[in-house]
Formats: sequence, structure tokens, C-alpha cells
Amino acid sequence: MEDYRSTALVVGVNGIVGSEIARKLAICDDWDVYGLSRSAHELPPRVHPVLADLQEPESVAQALKDLRPTHVFLTAWSRQETEAENIRVNAAMMSNLFDALAPAGSVRHAALMTGLKHYMGPFEAFGTGEMRETPFREESQRLETPNFYYAQEDEVFAAAERDHFTWSVHRAHTVTGHTVGNAMNFALTFAVHAAIARESGTPLIFPGTELVWNCLTDISDSRIVADQMIWASTTPGIGNEAWNVTNGEIFRWR
Repeated sequence: MEDYRSTALVVGVNGIVGSEIARKLAICDDWDVYGLSRSAHELPPRVHPVLADLQEPESVAQALKDLRPTHVFLTAWSRQETEAENIRVNAAMMSNLFDALAPAGSVRHAALMTGLKHYMGPFEAFGTGEMRETPFREESQRLETPNFYYAQEDEVFAAAERDHFTWSVHRAHTVTGHTVGNAMNFALTFAVHAAIARESGTPLIFPGTELVWNCLTDISDSRIVADQMIWASTTPGIGNEAWNVTNGEIFRWR
């Protein structure tokens, strides 16, 4: 019998946080780890690839038909032209995934990564419209502005209620870390900006706005985000909660 073993499905395994979750779990003897992505990439040792397009229900159902994950880590999303499309596409991705997993009935916990836009608004209105008072608290009410993070949450909540598993939501700040082929990484972006300035002999100018230059900010190391998601997924008695996750080293760029 191997009832002591857990099976992780890391959705978005090629991403900056998904790859870190997979690396951390793969070195544990009591975990079997599967990484879901649209395209094949080199994965950490002991991580089994699962290829599927979350926007295609048939693709997801076929890829997951023989899999019985106990823990699902959700780090994948798709950027669209408008927030209305962000909502439609990303909600469907969550729905397609959990519909495919439902027949097995094996999921115990799903951990969803979102971020700062939960409090500051979506891409189209980020930091310009309604915002919650700082410091941002997990228990604060949602903004009135439509937001694909809220749509993702709602799909997870509905699936959890239907299929009887617990959930957690992890709201990161600006994420840094290491993964190959993913440019959505502020440390990498700023390093490239600085390298170009050095090679061209031009001053290193902060690439953000005056507001960002002057305000307090923070960073979320991908290793810390991964640790929190694993902790929330495996610690008894703390399910069905949202968690902010940052390094806690508040600073100003100036």
C-alpha cells in the first residue's frame, strides 16, 4: 500500500513559480510530481511531463484521464487583449482543468497563485482606479472593477465545493526567480535593462513611473511563494484561506 504518498499536479510547470514548486516536491521521497504545460521543456529530475492546452477541454481531459492528483498547484494564466477576455479565457482554463479532474475524485487541495492586481485592479486600470487602503489585507473586499483573478478564484471555489477539497489563494507581489524561457521576471528584465545601459554607455534610468519610484514596494521570491503554497497545501486545519506572500523587505527604488 502507498497511501502515504501524495501526487502533485503543477499547472504551469514551466513558469517562475511552478518550476520552483516542482523542484521542491521532486526531491521529497513521498511525492509523485507531474508538471502540466502546453509545450515540452526540460523538467527537474523526477517530474513527469503532462502536455495539454488548458483552453481546449478535450486536450485537458485526454491528458489527465489516468492521473489522480491529490494536490493541484495553479500557476498558469493567459494574457489577453482586454480584461473581459482575460476573465473569459482564464476562467475557462480553471473550469476545463477541474472538470477533467472531477471523475477521479482524488483532489484534496488546490493552491492558486494570483497577485497584487487583486488589490490594485487589473491591467487596464492598475493603480489608477479604485484601490484598497494599504497595507493590503487578505480579508479586504474585492474591488468593483472586473478582474480575472476574481474569476479564477470563483472557479476554484466552485470546484472545491462540488468536489469536496480545500483551497488556498496566494497573492504575490513582484515575483523574481529563475526559470528558462520566461521573461515575466522583474529581476531578469531589470538586469537586461542595466546590461544594455552599461554596454551602450548610457545612464541607468529607472524604467518605471515616478509613483513607483517614490512609493514603498516589496518583492516575492519564487522560492518563498513555492514554500507557502506547499505549506498551505499540506498543513492540516488551514484550508480555505487567502494569503499574501512577499519577502517582507520593504524598500523604495529611489
